[in-house]
Order: sequence, then structure tokens, then C-alpha cells
Amino acid sequence: MTWKSALVLLVSGAGLLGYFEYEKQQLAARREEQKNQGAGKPLVGGPFSLVDHDGRPVTDLDYRGKFMLLYFGYTFCPDVCPEELEKMAEVVETLTNKHGYSQETLVPIFISCDPKRDSVSAIKEYVQDFHQKFVGLIGTHAQIKRVAKAYRLYFSAPPRAVDDDEADYLVDHSIFFYLVDPDGRYVAHFGRTDTADEVVQKVIGQIKLRE
Repeated sequence: MTWKSALVLLVSGAGLLGYFEYEKQQLAARREEQKNQGAGKPLVGGPFSLVDHDGRPVTDLDYRGKFMLLYFGYTFCPDVCPEELEKMAEVVETLTNKHGYSQETLVPIFISCDPKRDSVSAIKEYVQDFHQKFVGLIGTHAQIKRVAKAYRLYFSAPPRAVDDDEADYLVDHSIFFYLVDPDGRYVAHFGRTDTADEVVQKVIGQIKLRE
């Protein structure tokens, strides 16, 4: 082997080593990016086991294969809940009548965070005042607390709301509804500043992603 051949081999070997080192760094960077993306996803949502407005036990699994639009509130809420449920009803009407989506695509669900006063019959009457397709869910105080924690939803009632016969109180709670995909995964949440049209467009966008 001449010195020129040895030099070519040396340069080629250094080039290969440099290339492999570059690929190694790129792979590590991609893995780190994926890890950070996973860590950045909000841990919102989870399983629930409640009772629907017809008195039937249901879980989140009963709604698999459909999008869920969830709102937490209570029937004695003086103003905020009615406003948000009217907005949710407008969303459902638009998706149904203008875009042709049925309850097989999206289920609008109201979960009571006042189990002491909100009976099954009260929930049924309440939700159907807003829209016939609304589903009302109720559970024990402990069950509702678990669902609220899973969805990072704040709610608080005075001690008398749980411990005695007092019925005149307000329940303080976060004002959001949540979009959950057909696999039971959280997609987005909407607050008071989000309009019905904005919610509709977000929902349609998610539906089209799965078509």
C-alpha cells in the first residue's frame, strides 16, 4: 500500500466516523424532541363510572367510537351554566343541521358537580330543556371529585352542601367544556370566550382528521 492509498483510507475512515457521529447526534435529538413532546401534552381526562339521566350505570367506555363534548355544572346554577349549555346546544345544532353529523359522531354530555341536589330526574329535565340530544350524568360526591380531578376541573361547595340538609348554596366551578376523541383522549377545552362557531370549527377539524 502506497502512502497515497493509506491517506485516502484514512480520510475516508474519518469521513465515515464523522457521518456516523452526525447520525447518532441526530437520532438522539429526535428522541429528545419526541420525549419532550410527550411530556408537554396535558394529562387531562380519564375513565369515569357514573349514572345517566335514565338511571343507567355508564362508563366512559360506553361512548367509545364517538367524540364527547363534556360540560361540568349543576342545575341550580343561576347564570353561567345556562349560558354555556346554550352555547353547547348551538354547537350541536350546527353540527347536526348544517354539517350532517349525528349523535353517532358526537355526544354532548353534562356532568353534575352537585350530586346532593341534582337527582337523576332533575338532571334529565334540566338537560332536555337545552337540547334533546344532551346526556346528563350524575354520581356520588366521591365519583364526581375523581372525574373532576382527571379533567383538572376545579369545583368547590360549602360543607353544608355535603354534610346536612341545607339546600341554599352555590357551587364554585371552572367554566370549560372538553372535547374528547373516540379513543377517549382529551383533544381540547373551550372557555367562555370561545364562540359556538369556533367550537364547531375545532370539532369538525378533529372529525375530518379521522375520516
